[in-house]
Amino acid sequence: MFVSSTQRERRRAELARRKWRIALQLGVALFAIVGFIASSLGETIRFHMLPALQTESASTALLLDAATDGQRILVAGEQGHILYSDNSGSSWTHAQVPVSLSLTAVTFSSANNAWVAAHDGVLLRSTDHGQSWQTNLTGVDIARLSADAAQEKVDRLEAEISQAAPDALEDLEWALDDALFALEDASAAIDEGVTMPLLDVWFENERIGYALGAYGILLQTSDAGSTWHLISERLDNPDNYHLYAITRSVSGTLLVAGEAGTILRSRDHGETWDRPASPYQGSFFGAIAAHDGGLLVFGLRGNVFRSTDEGDTWSAVITNDQRTLLDGMTGDDGAIALVGSAGAVLTSSDHGATFEKVSTSGNSVYSGVTKTTDGKLLLVGFGGVSIIDEGDQHE
Repeated sequence: MFVSSTQRERRRAELARRKWRIALQLGVALFAIVGFIASSLGETIRFHMLPALQTESASTALLLDAATDGQRILVAGEQGHILYSDNSGSSWTHAQVPVSLSLTAVTFSSANNAWVAAHDGVLLRSTDHGQSWQTNLTGVDIARLSADAAQEKVDRLEAEISQAAPDALEDLEWALDDALFALEDASAAIDEGVTMPLLDVWFENERIGYALGAYGILLQTSDAGSTWHLISERLDNPDNYHLYAITRSVSGTLLVAGEAGTILRSRDHGETWDRPASPYQGSFFGAIAAHDGGLLVFGLRGNVFRSTDEGDTWSAVITNDQRTLLDGMTGDDGAIALVGSAGAVLTSSDHGATFEKVSTSGNSVYSGVTKTTDGKLLLVGFGGVSIIDEGDQHE
């Protein structure tokens, strides 16, 4: 059986990854020794799993995402900071947060329920409109889900190999090697606490939601987070590219955007996924849906692409701006805003067909955007919260 160069490269990559993991194990062992010494002195080394500190400077510190339900605004960022405002960002109140992790994404699933994605594979949930938060999922939980899925795949492939024709054996054995590597990695993650960051969370309604992140992680719940299912195996993502954003079109098509031009799509509520041709090989950091049924993906070097046929084809949107774009939103009025590095703020009033630049002071990196109740743009990033009226500041 012919073994392609791609397969060989993947095998080499897996072997390199295995060597890296062995080195990591040695580092973890040393770290454990240091941790033992620290614990013997009555100290802890898992500071990031302690409750977030409430500081006066939190609203001007690094914040990574923002969301609103039309009344309350939530912002989240470094060191577990979650703040909420009921007066369009004029003042902020600290939420009670059980971790001090980097919080990467925030969203509402209903009037009182909100969710936050975080590093270490953590998901936080609030049932009181964002005032207090509880840990819903951890990276170790995800590692256990990965180990269970890998073990099922190993068992299935071993059964197939036992009955396979000689000319099919080599491909099955390659697949079994991949599954065994995945099982070994997941088992090590459980033992060592090595976990991957979640980078986005989005809910279709109060019960059905998705969380995604590094190395192709995609999770789905249909019971408001009581249980989560790892559905990464459904994706055409053999290289486990990072997944950065998820959205849904007006007609119900789910779209995931990620590393190296990755675009993944589901038309049946996440049961099956395909991989439409991508218009770009650089990373997409965001994906949003327009009110006219269109879809937008955007990312490195200011690249923006628009689809009007559920992702079958894509056309470039000319923005005359090469600043990397990191987040976007569609307002209730259909207006679209995209934000990113070096003070990038772009707005569209025609469903993403064209964009205008918005003048901002300085060159701050904006990583999240939402709208205030009075229609202004609320941006978050390296300098905390900024509020601008884009209608008065178009270039």
